[in-house]
Amino acid sequence: MSARRKALSAEERERASEDVCRNLAEDGAIAAAVVPPRGRGALAVYLASPSEIDLSPFVEEMLHLGATVVSPRWNGETYELARIKGLGDGLRRGPMGILEPAEADVVDPSAVAAWIVPGLAFTPDGRRLGYGGGWYDRLLALSSATSLKTGVAHDFQIVGDLPCEAHDVPVDRVVRCRPLRRCP
Repeated sequence: MSARRKALSAEERERASEDVCRNLAEDGAIAAAVVPPRGRGALAVYLASPSEIDLSPFVEEMLHLGATVVSPRWNGETYELARIKGLGDGLRRGPMGILEPAEADVVDPSAVAAWIVPGLAFTPDGRRLGYGGGWYDRLLALSSATSLKTGVAHDFQIVGDLPCEAHDVPVDRVVRCRPLRRCP
């Protein structure tokens, strides 16, 4: 899956990112959970590596609407969630080379109302294959039982079956390219 994702052209990756961000922005459940005054908590997102679906337009929109947006940040021992104030200044490269909040404005995972999580592959019933470190599973294990967990993927990342261990936290659904558009 990693090799297939890396083989996508910049145009294919951009088109898929636009589709996914549009689908997320039009999703009433996410906005209702995180946008004031009705929103009940923060929005947790990942900041994309070069081969991942880029959520930047969606993150900017949620920040513009007043949502508290958080992302994983390495604190020297583990990953924690820290507030994102914007996608310009205030970010640094973490130990994996991925952008993360520079300041430790930490938000407890139980205060997150909606999660947008990456993965190498997903099943239609929400099982997720991550990158092997278990970092998202550890953060998701601390989340509220009522938080909405959404995976994002290219169509080819949806597979029929994946191995599942007791510590794996499934997502509630997967958002991907719109079926009517030609997706990578």
